[in-house]
Amino acid sequence: GIHGMVGRWPAGCNEGSGRSQLQRASGDAMNEVPAARWTLDVVVDVRTLSAAQAQSVRHGGFISSAACFDERAFGISAAEAGAIDPQQRLLSEYGYVSLHASGCRRVALMGGGCGVFLGIERPDWALVQPPASRTTVYAVTGDNVSVAAGRLSFLLGLQGPCASVDTACASALVALHSGSNAVQRGECADAVALAVSLKLAP
Repeated sequence: GIHGMVGRWPAGCNEGSGRSQLQRASGDAMNEVPAARWTLDVVVDVRTLSAAQAQSVRHGGFISSAACFDERAFGISAAEAGAIDPQQRLLSEYGYVSLHASGCRRVALMGGGCGVFLGIERPDWALVQPPASRTTVYAVTGDNVSVAAGRLSFLLGLQGPCASVDTACASALVALHSGSNAVQRGECADAVALAVSLKLAP
């Protein structure tokens, strides 16, 4: 069964509120591109677009403050945190929150066999970073999808099976399916299934 479930959606919907809160929210989850992400007129020549295209490319569903991360809670230095893809930051925080919501405590998780199954597409974090940032020692693991699931396992001391899967739009479903199968086959007693999709480049 499902013991804990949390999420982060556009329009400020958080935690277990999910779709029902989003449906009750005034308006919808689509907003203009935040200036913190990119300035549309700088990256696209809107004069070459039709009126409909120009209107639609200015909007999307965006997670507010996606780059915010409490690195101290996980014992991560500020230098390393700055090199970590915001997708991995969200996964670390919400992966732990989901386990905590199911009654698991950090001290009990350490050394346990909980599995981690993550749906994630190729991140574009590296594409929006200045070239100088690629010289940091943390750059290799900061945006690597194969490291993303392992980061949560490492931070919480989990020793169960751990995998990142990229099946494009089906990544979340495949991660959930894989975690469920692993528990049913006895590969691990518990599993956390996660998925993330942040578009950080236009």
